[in-house]
Amino acid sequence: MCIIKFVLAELISQFSSFLIEKEASLIYHIAISLNGIRYFLMQKKLVFTLLTIFCLPLLLFCQSREMGIMVGIMGYKGDLNPVMYSTKSIDPAIGILYRRCYSNHWAFKAGINYGHIHSNDADEKDGWSKNRNLMFKSHIIELTGQFEFNFFPYQTANPATRFTPFILGGLSIFHFNPKALYNGNWYEVQPLGTEGQGTPEYSDRKKYKRTSAAIAFGGGFKFKVGRRFGVTIESAVRRTYTDYLDDVSKTYADPKAIRKENGKTAAILSDRSIDQSAEGNIGRQRGDKAKKDWYVFTGVQVTYTLSKRYIDSCRPFRLKLW
Repeated sequence: MCIIKFVLAELISQFSSFLIEKEASLIYHIAISLNGIRYFLMQKKLVFTLLTIFCLPLLLFCQSREMGIMVGIMGYKGDLNPVMYSTKSIDPAIGILYRRCYSNHWAFKAGINYGHIHSNDADEKDGWSKNRNLMFKSHIIELTGQFEFNFFPYQTANPATRFTPFILGGLSIFHFNPKALYNGNWYEVQPLGTEGQGTPEYSDRKKYKRTSAAIAFGGGFKFKVGRRFGVTIESAVRRTYTDYLDDVSKTYADPKAIRKENGKTAAILSDRSIDQSAEGNIGRQRGDKAKKDWYVFTGVQVTYTLSKRYIDSCRPFRLKLW
């Protein structure tokens, strides 16, 4: 098979040389007019297109594919929880993934993950948080794409590899929907505008979107179990572009303005402080708008390779670190 690929590679090389020589013979005529110049550029595109068509199938032979599931936990860091890995704010999470291994060192993973996050000021030790007395919970459903770099050669489909530590980086798009508890019922707080969103008095505060993006980065450890199964232990944090995973970001708004526009429940949930002064908390700090919220997936992935064979020895098409 490798001999055939080498022959094809040689044919491509000869074919490219032929086209280049052909273009060289046309340079004089091409240069005499603008139409000729455009034709020259079209010829260049033709060479590139043909090379891509011929080379792409050979590149694909040097890859492997795998699918799997993830089971783990999800955590949150934000205005109601300052610590990323806190046992007070962890919830179960699940996911499915597809991984394309481009070489023994590089891979791309796409996944769909689902989990929950929560936090409660009552669990904090400092008096300010306890007095603020806010709480929330939210689901998170995420679509993510991540590039992985293996420090040691590794693919589940490669019988010669066994294990490797790795790092990852990528992007995520996710949906969340924070809720707060009041009188035994959970209320979606985004429509309630608990920081004055949607009121004339706070026209500069718009209701936040419940779909946002995040930068994902982390790492872990991969190892094989049998011929076609692999296990990955992974932890990756997400730095989001929203400060409202917990519905807390800015200062307290006037509860009268909130009640007028969004109702009694919205006004009550906007300020749950245990001890309030006579003038209330209007304008005082409720959250920290300078810091965005984070969440983290930590779990175990079990994958099954879809590739019956593995090839990584066919130069010049393989991708290698060194």
